[in-house]
Amino acid sequence: MEQNNYRDKEQDRRIEWLEKHYSNFNTEMGSVKQDVSEIKTDVAWLKKFFWVVVAASIGSVIANLFNLLAK
Repeated sequence: MEQNNYRDKEQDRRIEWLEKHYSNFNTEMGSVKQDVSEIKTDVAWLKKFFWVVVAASIGSVIANLFNLLAK
């Protein structure tokens, strides 16, 4: 009977230890999620810049093709 009692106490101790560390893990992961979302919003300008460069490049290719056809 003492062995079962000891096992239950040990399991309780381990569960308490896990719960404490799990709560720490949750709080830290929350801050990581916020940081990642900020990075995603900070990269939005890069996408817009990419489309500006692509549009300008395609426009210059089309203008050069018209220039070649005109000659």
